[in-house]
Amino acid sequence: NPMPEDYEPDLVYSSEFGGYLDRSCKAALDLMLYDARKEGYDPLVISGYRSWELQQLSHDNMVQKYINGGYSPEEALELASQIVAVPGTSEHQLGLAFDLVDKSYQNLDEAQEATPVQQWLMVNSWRYGFILRYPNSKSESTGIIYEPWHYRYVGKEAANEIYESGLTFEEYLLNRN
Repeated sequence: NPMPEDYEPDLVYSSEFGGYLDRSCKAALDLMLYDARKEGYDPLVISGYRSWELQQLSHDNMVQKYINGGYSPEEALELASQIVAVPGTSEHQLGLAFDLVDKSYQNLDEAQEATPVQQWLMVNSWRYGFILRYPNSKSESTGIIYEPWHYRYVGKEAANEIYESGLTFEEYLLNRN
């Protein structure tokens, strides 16, 4: 989902996670992290807002990793784009997406889903307006691999509808039109 190159989120700093995010979701993220900690969990935001330049660097590094692994530049680009969003399409650039992990397990892999923090987030994040953005077995719909750590702010009403329906964000948007 491309965004305009001149898009500028309304960024504010969150002391709850030590990074920048869009003002529209600050209170919700801060409260979600606070409530999780209050219940004995230890969530850690390892990635929030990313500038265009940082997203480009991340994507280029993943492409290069595949090229170094023997893939053609075309194959590397296609594979990398399933893992790291092409600059201009990353929700991190909107300031609305966060990679959340359990402090005791910070690897970005499928095992993240079994951590206590992820179990809590998968059940409760929608209450704060967040959705698990790239759910398991939904890569065909999203175009992105399963990422049990990637949450996006969509607001409470949409998050509730998405959670209750089991739809991906793409499917939800298509059904609204």
